[in-house]
This record gives sequence, C-alpha cells and structure tokens, in this order.
Amino acid sequence: MRSLICLTIGVAACTGAPAYQRPTVRVAPDYASMTPAHAEHSSDSAIAKRPGAVSPTNPAAADVIKSSAAYSTEVSSVPFWHELGDSVLTRLIEAAFRANTNIEVAEARVTSARASRRESALDLGPTVTAVGSVTRQRASVAASPGVTTRLPQRDLYDIGFDASWELDVFGRVRRTVTANETLEASAEHDLRDVQVSLAAEVARTYFDLRGAEGQFEVARRNAENQRRTVSLAEDRLAAGRGTAFDTERARSALQLTLSAIPIIESRIAADRHRIATLLGRSPAAMTAEWLSGGTLPSLPGVVRVGSPEQLVRRRPDVLAAERQLAAQSLFVGAARAEYLPRLTLAATGGYAATTFDSLSRRGTSRIVAGPVLTWPMLDLGRVKARVDMANARVDEARAQYSAAVLRAMEETETALVAYDRAHARLAILTEAVRASSRALELAQQRFEGGLTDFLQVLDAQRTVLAAENQLVEAHTTAATALVAVYKAVGGTWPIR
Repeated sequence: MRSLICLTIGVAACTGAPAYQRPTVRVAPDYASMTPAHAEHSSDSAIAKRPGAVSPTNPAAADVIKSSAAYSTEVSSVPFWHELGDSVLTRLIEAAFRANTNIEVAEARVTSARASRRESALDLGPTVTAVGSVTRQRASVAASPGVTTRLPQRDLYDIGFDASWELDVFGRVRRTVTANETLEASAEHDLRDVQVSLAAEVARTYFDLRGAEGQFEVARRNAENQRRTVSLAEDRLAAGRGTAFDTERARSALQLTLSAIPIIESRIAADRHRIATLLGRSPAAMTAEWLSGGTLPSLPGVVRVGSPEQLVRRRPDVLAAERQLAAQSLFVGAARAEYLPRLTLAATGGYAATTFDSLSRRGTSRIVAGPVLTWPMLDLGRVKARVDMANARVDEARAQYSAAVLRAMEETETALVAYDRAHARLAILTEAVRASSRALELAQQRFEGGLTDFLQVLDAQRTVLAAENQLVEAHTTAATALVAVYKAVGGTWPIR
C-alpha cells in the first residue's frame, strides 16, 4: 500500500500542469487590403499593389476603380465617435452605455465572476462554522447489556464550532483562485466587447437614420421642382403651346417621387425605434430633441487602424478568448492536484449537556483537534475523468481562441475593403450628381428656348433624382462602413 501511495504521488507530481504560456499567433505585418496613408492613390502603381488588381497594361484596367480610402498603422487615442465630431451621436452612445440591457447583462456577469473569485480566495484561509443542535434520543436496550427495561428519553443540547483549514501543500486551491481571477478578466473583456458592439450599432443606426432623412429631403426637394414642372406643363397646355402627353408625363413623374416618401418615412421610424431600444427606452419615450441637429459625418482623410499584431492584442473578444484559455489551463492543474493527498487541520469544540441551563457547567465542554490526511485511493477513476474533462475544456478554449483571431482578421479585412470601395463610390456619385444637375439646367434652358421637347426635361429630372438618391445612399453606406472598420479593429475604447 505504501508503494502504491508513493507511486501515485510521484506520477501526479511529474504530470502536473505546465506553466501557462500565452499562445503565439502568426499574423501578417500588414492588412492585405490596406493602402498606406502616404501612397499616391491616383497613380497606376496604387492599383498594381492591390491584391488581384488588373495591370495598367491590360485593356481591362480602364474599368478598375482605384484605391480611394487612406489608412494608417497608428492607433487613435480617443473613441471613434469623438473623432467624428457629432455631439448628438456622442450623447446617444453615452446614454446607451448607461441604460442598455445588454450592458446590464454583461456587467452582471462581471459581478458574478468577481464574487466567484472572492469565494475561491476564501478557501486559502480556515473555514469556521458555528453549530448548535437540540436532539431527543433514547438508547437501545440491545446496546446496553444487562438492561431489560426500556430506557428513558433524554434531551441533548450541543453548541460549538467546526473549523478546518486545507494547507494546500500541492497548490490546488491557489490554482483555482488564479483561474477564477483569470475568468474575471475574461468577463471584463466581454463587457468591453459588448460596449464596442453597442457603440457601433448605435452609430450604424444613427447614420442610417441620417441617410434616410437625407433621402427624404431629396425626395421633398425634387417633388417641389416637379410640382413647378407640372404647373408649367399645365400652363403651356392651356396656352396651346404644350400637349396633354407632356402634362400627364409630368404628373406621373411627380407621383412616382411622392410614392417613395412613405417608404422613407417608415425607415426613419424604424431607425428611431431601434435607437430608443439601444438606449434602454420605449419608442414612445424617445423625444425629438435627442435626435435633432445631426448630419452624416464628413469622412476622415486617414483612418487609423493599427496593424494585425495590434489587433490581436487589443480586440476585446480576442482578449476574452485568450483569458478563457488561460483559466482552463489553470483548472487542469487544479484537477491534477486531486491525485495528491490533502492535508487539513481540523478542529471541533463546544459544549454538550442534557439541559440548556447546564451547558456552561464544568465538564460539559468538548474539543477535538488534529491534522487530517485524505487521499482518493479508491476513487482515482473519478479524478482521472475530471482531469480529462479539464483537458478537453482547454482544447475547446484553444480552438475558440484561434477562431476569434481568424474572425477578427476576416472582419477587419472585409471592413477595410468595404470602406475603401464605399469611399470610391461616393466620389464617383458626387461627380455624377454634379453632371446630372448641370444636364438638367441645360435641358430646361433648351426647352424654354424651344430647341427640345419636354421629354428631355423629364428625363433629366429623373436622372438628377436617381443620382441624388444614390449619393445620399452612398454617403450612408460609407459612414456605416467606417463604423464597421472601427468596430473590426477594436479601436481605442477607454471605457470603464
């Protein structure tokens, strides 16, 4: 038996969990789709450097839209909503941090993790429990040789304490405490991840709202112009210089423009309701003052996104996954320590008497104290099962960490490309609006001069309306794509 005990202790000591080492992640030095801020975006070399770009010598190169957005490997020192300079957006995000229900859930999890860490830390010290009992008992006649009559009942009063203190010779308790501290850090990173997602969702919805309001204004302005056109067509028809065809076409164009307004109004209402929910309010409680005075932001000249290496050290969900891996590794060490004996100092003391009044009399005190050594000699199978479960959780946490890193890289690369293309599309549509507005002026001048028919004016109006709508939509897309970039790279989120 002594040999078996020594063998078990030796094996457990030799196979103890190794010290945790933060996993090394190999990432590229730069993002594949990132154009340096100092690059000359208008040059052909800027296209050639982009993955999958068409060579300028190829005839198809004429259709390639060159890189538009500029990125920097620097990291911003302020949250992104401060850089955008929209006071309404800042107020909305700060209000969401105070009242959003997802924030409350994440904060409750942090509180729970802290309580769990404090509870495990108490195991490092002694446990003292006050006990007290009152029992009525009667001894068995069979347990008392020579006694043939039934023994009387008697009451037994007992009051005192039980104390125990595991000396943690092999570090089981210390590993558990450290693991719970690491889980607390993971919960804090999860809270920051919720804050990142919430701020991005508020900004995305807010910019979509501003974009819908912009489209509403475009439709309203164009409707006013088309009403004047209808009035002009009716006057020309009454004067005998126009046709009923021109008049009906003008009315049709006006009604088509007006038909888009209810859809836009529905989108505006949906965005307002979504913002109210993100702020932890009912839609009816969202007053107009909260959303007044904002516009779509001007896009920054250079977006500071950092590097892939900084990404894995800064993104909250990646940090939370890494802390989970560290905690599970520590739990493996705690599980393996179960193979080893536990040395506990135990004591129990107090007073016992047959009546409550006699508890304090001489001779009623009791005390037992001494070391207790326990070892699961006949339960090693269960210990091994717990170790296997702990090892499996480590494998799971390691896979989740790798998945978090890959997801972070994917989201960032996708967001960078999406913003760059949205930025380029915005520039193209800006020029399209300028050209179509000029074409409408020329069409009206030619029509008033009798050089063309009314159909060209209507066609030019439709072109301007479509171009202006697409421009507002492109600005909205670029703004929300910029938010996606900030969210993907983790940004600088000094939120506590």
